[in-house]
Amino acid sequence: MSRRNFTAVFIADFLVRSAYQMGKTPLLPIFAASLGATDVLLGSIVAVSTLTGMLSKPLFGIFSDRWGRRLWLFVGTAFFAIVPFLYRFVHTPEQLVLIRIIHGTATAIYGPVTVAFVAEQAQQHRGEKLGWFSMARSGGYILGPLLAGWLLLFVEPQAVFTLIGLLSLLAFVPVFLLSDAGQARLAQRMSLTGQTVAALSAGIHTPAIWLSGILEATVYIALYAAKAFLPIYALSIGINVAVVGAFLPCKKP
Repeated sequence: MSRRNFTAVFIADFLVRSAYQMGKTPLLPIFAASLGATDVLLGSIVAVSTLTGMLSKPLFGIFSDRWGRRLWLFVGTAFFAIVPFLYRFVHTPEQLVLIRIIHGTATAIYGPVTVAFVAEQAQQHRGEKLGWFSMARSGGYILGPLLAGWLLLFVEPQAVFTLIGLLSLLAFVPVFLLSDAGQARLAQRMSLTGQTVAALSAGIHTPAIWLSGILEATVYIALYAAKAFLPIYALSIGINVAVVGAFLPCKKP
């Protein structure tokens, strides 16, 4: 894998993940509560974007197999960059649920496509490259809440979402520098329907996927419960929102 490609995808992932995490917590629960969201709706608002990813990640992985990683990284970056500007027009919790469904498409694309891009182009030391690349995502999980908590001291939630969109726009620069050189597209020999059925069947009949999925789901149920309600509780007992933003990265498994 060329150093330029790795550096570019690393920077792009770090930028969009940092921006996306800025919009998740503590910002999202606080914004939802300001719209009058009930506890049930608040939990749904925080979780629904993850549901989008769970259902559509395999499909976007298949699409990138057929039409190229770089194309779908541009599409994913567009979702990351454009959707945050729509939060300014949200006035009800129900509208926020809809926006979160759309926004979740961004991570649904980036998740499988970036990992496939790195794994495919790293002919040697693949595990090492993936390990280094995972630092971009982890860095975003740390920086995002910190920035959001600090910004909420000075501006309204809608303004923070606008800044998230502006930060995400920067990711187009490294994505533009990526090259698909060396990518195999053997999947085009099979019809899209046939490839989709084959991929889903392979996943369903692989016990290791079910086991890892159940274990990860157990962890994330508890994690997202905390992400949804901890910021609201912390503010209710007088904890500074910047402190909440600093605490939340400590919980990321």
